[in-house]
Amino acid sequence: MKKLLTVLMAVCLAILPAAAAGEGPEIGENSLDLAGSSIRFPVITGMEDEGAQAEINARIREDLRVDAYLERITALISDGERNMAVTWSGMLSGEVFSAALDAETRVKDLLGSHAWTWSNLDLRDGHEIALGELFTEEAAAREGLEALLEEVSYDLSPHLQNSEVTPLPEGFRLESTGLTLLYDAKQLSTLRDRAGAVKIGWNEIREFTDWSGDGIPARVGAAEMVNWTEDSPEHLRQMTESGMLPDIPVAIGDSVKEWTDRAHLLYDPEEYALGRMFELEGAAFRNVYVLSDAVDSGWDSSRVQGIRMDRGCAWGLCVGETTADTWRQVLGEPDQTAVLDEERADSFRTVPGTCDYYTFGENTLQLWTDTDGILVSIVVSD
Repeated sequence: MKKLLTVLMAVCLAILPAAAAGEGPEIGENSLDLAGSSIRFPVITGMEDEGAQAEINARIREDLRVDAYLERITALISDGERNMAVTWSGMLSGEVFSAALDAETRVKDLLGSHAWTWSNLDLRDGHEIALGELFTEEAAAREGLEALLEEVSYDLSPHLQNSEVTPLPEGFRLESTGLTLLYDAKQLSTLRDRAGAVKIGWNEIREFTDWSGDGIPARVGAAEMVNWTEDSPEHLRQMTESGMLPDIPVAIGDSVKEWTDRAHLLYDPEEYALGRMFELEGAAFRNVYVLSDAVDSGWDSSRVQGIRMDRGCAWGLCVGETTADTWRQVLGEPDQTAVLDEERADSFRTVPGTCDYYTFGENTLQLWTDTDGILVSIVVSD
């Protein structure tokens, strides 16, 4: 078995990263598919100092426990088992690397049937980024995060085997739109008994966050997500044309069935005025709805017609904060504004208020408000 493990490691190391050569550090992928199991993990390329790059990649492998999963694949092969899948999600921005490994197998062992591992590194000096570095006052931030998580707990299914959102877990990963907390399955699990994760938008923890220009949040692009800049209109135009919302992987035109198979439904689809709303499992989909048609025969052939976000931020638009007057000053007058009374609002599964429509390319940006003119939903639709 040790010999096989050595061969697996050598093969995995020999695979070229997916990223093409360019200026400065880039993020790529190493992968291995063998006997029904697969492992994929990130690597860094393009650093001027090759020695430093090798040290960074060794640290990533260690943090993400790549070798442990290679060893597990070896054990599965020896036992005649199959179906171990190790995937990753992550980012590299402002020389900040952040990634999480998502490992799932049918067989429970010391690693569990599903587990997260994570790595957060500052490529400028190679140090591991601690949670406290994200905030001006760590103690206050931790208290604020736990208070937010207590609110999250009210939305959790009563059927979860484990549903403790506090204390804060050790694991986390960074995105431009927020902080995702990664739990051990023994503390928080999903309906499929996967290890849980909760995403908190930067706008939700704005008062605690370190917004200095050289701080970690600013370097990953958080400041541009929660504040208006001169580039915000162009970013929102490009966002709408792409048919996607930041850090949400679904796109307009995607197969609904492929996403329900991949991410699984959190609840049964809900009908609304134009079709159906799908709420998927996973931190990225917290208070996010995939919008589709109202085909009665099922959704095998249905396509995503829109994505609705009821929590979070996107290029200066912050749900629960931004007012219609503010975005109209930045984006100009909308192409159309609809007024929603109680009956119409109920049919759209929202609150009474208004909706501003901005058309960019073939898609539309919809900005929904309550009766006070405060943003309650960001929607991109076809």
